[in-house]
Amino acid sequence: MHLSKILFFALLNASLGSAEQFLTCNSGIKVTHKSTGFHLTSSEINWGSGSGQQSVTATSQNGDSTSMWMVVENNDAAESCAPGTVMSCDSVVRFTHLVTGKNLHSHNFRSPLTQEQEVSAFGEDGKGDGGDDWKVVCTKGSNWSTDTPFYLQHVATGKWLSSSNQARFNQQNCPNCPIVGQLEVVGIRQKSDASIWVVQRGAFLLDKDA
Repeated sequence: MHLSKILFFALLNASLGSAEQFLTCNSGIKVTHKSTGFHLTSSEINWGSGSGQQSVTATSQNGDSTSMWMVVENNDAAESCAPGTVMSCDSVVRFTHLVTGKNLHSHNFRSPLTQEQEVSAFGEDGKGDGGDDWKVVCTKGSNWSTDTPFYLQHVATGKWLSSSNQARFNQQNCPNCPIVGQLEVVGIRQKSDASIWVVQRGAFLLDKDA
């Protein structure tokens, strides 16, 4: 779905403590790192090393619109998935950043703090390449839902989306950076507790043609 076709948000009131909600195509969601409570985010700030692409980090800010992502079909899909289609736990999807229109992306560049695999935001208006594809691996169940912790495996490289309190941007490793206080987000070789994410809350995105 082209981003210009978004009509409005309808709040789901989905949280870890609320009734289960299934994740659907074109949902706008906040992806939260389970062990730290930080939210996957991006902004119009490029990495100063590696790919030089738009940065992706994790933030503690709860009300920040830069932490909203739209779930859409994978890069090689023959057609767009229908809005409202329930996503299975083995779905291969893309996450399009709602503020900048770039996709959650990874590739064989080193991250700035831990030298793991860099994660960035890439593409224009939701269009990118195969490096934008992620497989949803749930810890339980067959359909992806708000009460199910999950892993995200990068399809092209096999790495697992991860973060850690030990990889925090500060004045020593990133002097006067706008991302000071945020956590590095990377791809790692083996999934672990640091690779578990949850959908804390979100919104349905309704298409005007739906």
